Amino acid sequence: MASDHAIGQSLSARAFRSGFLKLAILRLVAARPMHGYAMMKEIERLTASDWRPSPGSIYPTLQELLDSGLLSSRSEGRKQVYEITPLGDEVLTVAMERTRASMLSLQRLLDYRPE
Repeated sequence: MASDHAIGQSLSARAFRSGFLKLAILRLVAARPMHGYAMMKEIERLTASDWRPSPGSIYPTLQELLDSGLLSSRSEGRKQVYEITPLGDEVLTVAMERTRASMLSLQRLLDYRPE
């Protein structure tokens, strides 16, 4: 039988959230251009401080999204401000549709009642 620790590790909030960081970043910058620190604070605010992405997760993810052509950036003083690209907007639209469908399926599983 699996230990509580093993179950906790496989279902950890960290592992779950890491898969959503790209989606969160794209969604935020689709609404308005932002710098990395503002993204961290906005995610923290939107999740009632339940999720606090670190610079060590935000900035490598931003670089990956830049390298993929989903974001662009510009300098404003000492800050890099990130914006979604047309390709990023297309990817975000598809990702949001798939995520919503997956959440519906997951909710059905969570609400499972045998017939």
